[in-house]
Amino acid sequence: MREILHPRKEDVLEKIQTRPYNAIVILEKDLQKYNPTLKSVLKVERLFRENIEFNSKNQLLRKLNGSMKAPVLNIILKYLKGQGKIIDNEDGSWTWIYAIDNEKLKKSYEKTATLM
Repeated sequence: MREILHPRKEDVLEKIQTRPYNAIVILEKDLQKYNPTLKSVLKVERLFRENIEFNSKNQLLRKLNGSMKAPVLNIILKYLKGQGKIIDNEDGSWTWIYAIDNEKLKKSYEKTATLM
């Protein structure tokens, strides 16, 4: 039996529906309008592997030298985030976290202490 926190709060909590982040649903909706090529996705991945972090989307767009429009880049960033290769930080920067290519992250893992 659940403990009742507060009669009114319990009613509100039961009505709240959480929705997990689902990159596939978001991408399908966006892909109807803009459809990035595999070449574009690989170009963005290569830039992230070489630079590890970008301060903003605008900085990333400048590195692409106008070869890609912002909406296409947004779809690629959503895709890479859904794949667990990049994260968007609270300050608006984007960081490459895919450990296979990230030497800095590998070194950090090697220095960590085991808890067991």
